[in-house]
Amino acid sequence: MIKNIVNKLIRIVKKMFRREELMRSRKSPRNILLMYYHYPSQEHINRVKQITKGSFEVVIADSKEKAKQGIRYSHIIFGAKFLRYAIKHAQAVKWIQGSGAGFDQHPLPELKKRGVLLTRTTFSNTVVARHVYTMAWSLIRRLPMAFSCQQRGKWSGAVIPLPEPKTALILGLGSIGKELACLLKKDGLWICGVKRTLDASSAKLCDELLGPGSWMNVLPKIDLCFLTLPLNKNTAGIFGKEALALLPAHAVVINAGRGELLDEYYLVKMLKAGRLGGAGLDVISPGFRRRNTALWRTQNLLITPHIAAHYPQRPSDLERFCEQQLVRYINNEPLENLVNLDEEPVD
Repeated sequence: MIKNIVNKLIRIVKKMFRREELMRSRKSPRNILLMYYHYPSQEHINRVKQITKGSFEVVIADSKEKAKQGIRYSHIIFGAKFLRYAIKHAQAVKWIQGSGAGFDQHPLPELKKRGVLLTRTTFSNTVVARHVYTMAWSLIRRLPMAFSCQQRGKWSGAVIPLPEPKTALILGLGSIGKELACLLKKDGLWICGVKRTLDASSAKLCDELLGPGSWMNVLPKIDLCFLTLPLNKNTAGIFGKEALALLPAHAVVINAGRGELLDEYYLVKMLKAGRLGGAGLDVISPGFRRRNTALWRTQNLLITPHIAAHYPQRPSDLERFCEQQLVRYINNEPLENLVNLDEEPVD
């Protein structure tokens, strides 16, 4: 008898709590949280309000504390500067529009558990492709060496360029890899593309299209090697000692994906031994960067601090892209660049 009464009271209390929670949710504001790496323009804020017809409140988070407070009732998030810190405080988030092409830095298991949609950006692909191809040609023409001579006030005839490239491997034929293939094709290079799933559009851009299991066989004849893969459990360490050792001594390696794709220690060792023509890194794994002071003095190594996607108009282009995505979301249309959260991230 007492047990039945207790259970009945528990059910009544739970019902009261559910009713109270429902009332709070109806009264709670619906926010769009702007969490960019830049401060959003007033024009952007006004356009977001216009698109949503005032049904969402626009909140700006330019600090961790503001992100923590602002994310609580946010249904939509543009940018992900403080996402890892703030996501545990979210109660209603449905969709996050990232500000870059990469997404491995986001708390993917948490987003998957919450059923959140995650989208990325690809509008900087042409800029990234030009950047990495410029890095390659800078190394081929030995521009870092020439600049070093200039800094020392030395006119040197010892700056001898590498052979003109004829072949290229693009490891990762996603949106960036495809843009890069177009640039290489215009210069008449023979292109081998590597893609997990082979498709007709990728095949048209390449002279040879290979899957994940057979690409190492072509390395001995490759002049330029570009890494444009995302980072996950299948791609971490994909370009290791064996792959580097198969390249000819004049080859140039460019990494525009993630530092963890590459055996950076062995890369530096090969450069110092003169067993590689050059390397360009727009990305370096944080641990390697901190522990290797000799990295910065390695000859024929060109480093740019993860700026391949950056250009002066990028913040305004990002704002416009987010607005276009918001229109799709409001109209229940498919979002562009949707991330598959079933892919296993790197721990």
